[in-house]
Amino acid sequence: MTLFEHLQVLISIILGLAITHLLASIHKVVQAGARVRYYWLAVVWTVVLFVAQVEWWWASFSFQERSEWNFFFFLFVLLSPVTLYLAAAFVLPDVERDTDYDLEQYYYTTGKWFFAMIALSTAFDGIRRGIIAGSFTDFGAASNVVSAVLVGSLGISVNRLHHAVITLSVAALFVFFIISQALELR
Repeated sequence: MTLFEHLQVLISIILGLAITHLLASIHKVVQAGARVRYYWLAVVWTVVLFVAQVEWWWASFSFQERSEWNFFFFLFVLLSPVTLYLAAAFVLPDVERDTDYDLEQYYYTTGKWFFAMIALSTAFDGIRRGIIAGSFTDFGAASNVVSAVLVGSLGISVNRLHHAVITLSVAALFVFFIISQALELR
C-alpha cells in the first residue's frame, strides 16, 4: 500500500460518512412527506453540498502526485472533509416522528453554522490548492477564496435576496470550476 492509498482511506471514510449522513437526511425529509414545508434554498444547498462532497473525493485523487506528506499537512487536508461532514449535519433538520418542519425557518435558524462550515471548508481547500499550486492566483485557489467570502456572508445575513443571489452565484461558480477542471481549462 502506498502512502497515498493509506492516507486516502481516512479521507474516503470521512467523505463517505458525510455523504451517508446527507443521503439519510434527505430520505428522512422525503419520508416526512406533508409534515415538511420545503424551501428552495435549502434544496439547492443540499444538492450543492452533495456535489461538493463527491467533487472533493474525486479531486483528492490528485494527491497521489504529492510525494511529500507530513502529519500536520495531512491534518490540514482533513479539515475540508471534516467541515463538509459537519455541513451535512446542519443542512437539513433531524426529522422525528409526528413533528412538522419548515425548511425555510430551519435554513435561517441554523444557517450560521451551516455556512460557517461551508465557508471554512472552501477556505481550507483554497489554501491547500494555493500551497500545492505554489500560487494563490491559481484559478482553483482564487475561486475557493472568493466562494468562502461569499458563503461566509450568508452566515451573517438573513436578507432573502442576498441569500438567493449569493447561492446562485456560488453554485454557478462551482459548476464552472467543475467543468473547467473536467475539460482542463486554465
